[in-house]
Amino acid sequence: MKFSTAAAALAFAASANAFTINFVNRCSYTVWPAVGKAPNGQPDTSVAFGARLNAGASVSYGVDDRALGIRAWGRTGCDGNGANCATGACVGGLVCTDAGLNSNAIVSEYGYGDFGQWGGERTSWDLSRVGLSININTGLSSSDGQSVLCRQDNCPDDQAYSWDTDYAADRNSPLGQTYTHTFCA
Repeated sequence: MKFSTAAAALAFAASANAFTINFVNRCSYTVWPAVGKAPNGQPDTSVAFGARLNAGASVSYGVDDRALGIRAWGRTGCDGNGANCATGACVGGLVCTDAGLNSNAIVSEYGYGDFGQWGGERTSWDLSRVGLSININTGLSSSDGQSVLCRQDNCPDDQAYSWDTDYAADRNSPLGQTYTHTFCA
């Protein structure tokens, strides 16, 4: 039996456990979305993604369900190579190698958790502005119906982390969800 590369990729994708971050640009300008990994604040380049997203466009990126320390954010005012950004800058240009730890931009955060008898294996997720700035009004929603919204003029503590211990902003969802990170929400 002949087994094609496409069939092998499809079989792998069907068996892989992953969640998806779907970036949607509702801004009137270009946004450069990025994804990085920094468990315990240490950059890990095994997860790194960057793209140029024109107004009205969208792009998606898949992450292993059991990953920890995943961060996603938007950059603005970048050059053609995704570097030298006015906001959300990182090391590495289009694909960041520092997980955006110094981006000074609002981030969405994701991580695997086992809640045992109180929910089992789930993905914890949130928006965070801890030590950061709100560079783009941002909405984040999960395919299970939960959502949060943080705008420069209105970002309550139950919508985005303002400090490390304000757990009102924390959400969790079953594994395998799609999270829509919307710019200019």
